[in-house]
Amino acid sequence: MNLYDEILKTSKKLALEKGLENINIRLVAKECNIAIGSIYNYFPSKLDLVIATTKSIWQDIFNLEHNNLDFKSFIDCIKWFFDAIYNSAKTYPNFFSSHSLSFSPSQKNKGANTMDNFLNHIKNIFLIALKNDKNIRANVFNDVLTPNIFIDYIFSLIMTSLTQSQSYNALLKFIENSVY
Repeated sequence: MNLYDEILKTSKKLALEKGLENINIRLVAKECNIAIGSIYNYFPSKLDLVIATTKSIWQDIFNLEHNNLDFKSFIDCIKWFFDAIYNSAKTYPNFFSSHSLSFSPSQKNKGANTMDNFLNHIKNIFLIALKNDKNIRANVFNDVLTPNIFIDYIFSLIMTSLTQSQSYNALLKFIENSVY
């Protein structure tokens, strides 16, 4: 494992133990048993370290580096997303509710941009799964309701159901009734 990976691994461990908002370069250096300056070789600031740690946790949660994202159906893709979220609660409790709190007000834009990029990546996975699903009714999409707009709506419903701790079974039924 190279030093960059070791630093991220340690940062993720500290995020799990102490919370993402409590990660700092001095603590990570101490835990890695390296000089503080060594971390600055990879991460120019605490913000860069926290953002890299957040990205790495997102990748772990969705297993993006090792997951075959070739879904049999759009519904399977949505189930994968929910399962990843629920399973991650065991490994990274409170991550979804607390990771935005780890950025100071002046850092919110960079943190938000990072999160937006990641969420757009997830939406793109949804879109590919939707387009590859051969069972979608042919007349579902048009100039008013495009696949992209549909994905935006579904993603909003997913976020709402997650924040309200609702079962996703109703959302799956809604999707089935809408496009199959």
